[in-house]
Amino acid sequence: MSALPKTTDEPVSNGTVKSVYAHLDCLVDAIDSLKKAGVRDFIVTAPLPRHEIEELIYEGRPSPVRWFTLGGAIFGGMFGFALCSFTHLNWGMIIPAGKPLVSIPAFLVITFESTVLWGCLSTLMGMMIFCRLPANDLQVEAQDPRFSDDVFGLVVNNLGRKQAVKVTEILGENGAIEVTNGYVRNADEVPPEPVPLEEMGFEPDEPNTAMLARIAIVLTVLIVAGIIGSSLYFQKSIGDELKAQGYSTTTRAVTPVNRPNQ
Repeated sequence: MSALPKTTDEPVSNGTVKSVYAHLDCLVDAIDSLKKAGVRDFIVTAPLPRHEIEELIYEGRPSPVRWFTLGGAIFGGMFGFALCSFTHLNWGMIIPAGKPLVSIPAFLVITFESTVLWGCLSTLMGMMIFCRLPANDLQVEAQDPRFSDDVFGLVVNNLGRKQAVKVTEILGENGAIEVTNGYVRNADEVPPEPVPLEEMGFEPDEPNTAMLARIAIVLTVLIVAGIIGSSLYFQKSIGDELKAQGYSTTTRAVTPVNRPNQ
């Protein structure tokens, strides 16, 4: 993970404070400190989903997407059962023994599959709506490409000058590697230099790609060896025994080639 600050000329509006975090713990502490200070209007961006961020932002409130799932599942179940029913009623077949055209047990399979299908599609639609995807109107401060790469972003909006200074101090005290106050930037003032991670007790995370490559090679060799060993063991033990009893193991299915007379 690259934890080094990056100097950018991206605009930051007045009343907005933009901060960058290299570590999840620092971001979580910053969000908690903002909430304790009474600041609620902020945007959090992350390169990967983290349940710690969700718990802090939503405070245990369930996602509204569940109503889309419920509505889609109910519609799907009704649609699947109605499709089977109207099909049988319009194109009736010869059904022996006086069985009904609309049969609940026979239609449950299609009903279940339609319920799952429409429930999944509705969940996807609800998720895209509440995630505001595609994000064509995303706030410019949150469009930093680093936020989808290897750092976390925290953008606080609708702040006065004094409140922006206080928020800047809070974000810096919680380990931000970069804090930009919109009032300061637009006034052509030099923002404070970010505190190096070494002084805050953190060490930049540098991925050991050579070690990862060795681990991947070793795992691949072990998997291939396991597959080959299992095949040889089968051929030497179970395969020979099946061949001795007149069965063939050359195809996917074990089929008798010479069934002995009983």
